[in-house]
Amino acid sequence: MKKYLIIGIVLLVLAIGLTIYSNIKEKNINYTNIHEITNNGSKIEGAYVRLDATYIAGSITGDDNNSYYVIFGDGVQYIVYIKNSEADVINKYLLDNPDKSYKITGITKLIPTTMEENGKKFVKEWLDHTHNHETGEVEEGHTHNISTDDFYHYFGYVYIDTTIYENVTDKIITYVSGTIGILLLAFYFNSKYHLI
Repeated sequence: MKKYLIIGIVLLVLAIGLTIYSNIKEKNINYTNIHEITNNGSKIEGAYVRLDATYIAGSITGDDNNSYYVIFGDGVQYIVYIKNSEADVINKYLLDNPDKSYKITGITKLIPTTMEENGKKFVKEWLDHTHNHETGEVEEGHTHNISTDDFYHYFGYVYIDTTIYENVTDKIITYVSGTIGILLLAFYFNSKYHLI
């Protein structure tokens, strides 16, 4: 019976240790401003970057969970792959705090060519109107034709993937070991003290 107690404690310690390790690992990442990478037309993948977002222009493409959004920061537009629910939170924060920015972090990935057409369509619609990046107000403008070169001129060659922090393997190991540890401890104490 004592082995259940020992195994339960070991699994709980493992779960707590993994949680602490993940938090420390994320805090020690040195983020580069995304502008430093996109400004020179770089195609660097896997760089840890940050964006001080000031305005979400809209979604280029996506699904029910995640989408590719056009998000402004430092007066420049970037493509950010982010959870729709998180984009809603950021958008609300920016609308409620127009004089502030919202820090977004992630890893750079090359913009897939499959996104190019949707991206060009988005840019065309965007440029056909004059937008105030602070208020989002729209005024009719001119018609623009957007080429592939224009698309990469506006967005660069990389986007920010914010979903990479969800290390599914670590989360599963933490959850499973923590759950089994608690169940084993409950079984041990129930067997010893007849709690139930």
